[in-house]
Amino acid sequence: MKLPFDSMKNSLVLACIIFFAGCTGTSSDVTTEEAPQADTQQSQETEDIAQMSIHLFDLPEGITEEEYLADIDTLNSFFIASGYGKNYSVLKVSDASEASQYRYALVSSYPSAEAYAASHDQGPEYDAFMDKIYDKYAEIIESEIYRKVFAIN
Repeated sequence: MKLPFDSMKNSLVLACIIFFAGCTGTSSDVTTEEAPQADTQQSQETEDIAQMSIHLFDLPEGITEEEYLADIDTLNSFFIASGYGKNYSVLKVSDASEASQYRYALVSSYPSAEAYAASHDQGPEYDAFMDKIYDKYAEIIESEIYRKVFAIN
């Protein structure tokens, strides 16, 4: 039996995929005068996206947004130090949204499967950090919607 929230989850995942396919991974305040340049830059950057990882989740009790974002900043520091740049972005539905589940998204994008593999093979310090992350956020990992999606156009 298909429950109503199953189609809601599928719709949310599809909406995220469509939305994130056009994201550059950074946010900035773009004025109207800068829009043509920004569109060109965005087009060039999204052409390099061959795959994305999308995690839809909720923060469990006891974990604050600030704490989670600090851990993601630390995670991103490994990618930056290795020359990959900021890898993970965290997004959230608006506070006014009626969505009661999967209010957060953790998104990353990669130009190829090889880049994905290489960026996640950073040695023992990274592995130790990730072990701590997996332990700390086990509740999120167990209940998240995770999709590794690939460009089809």
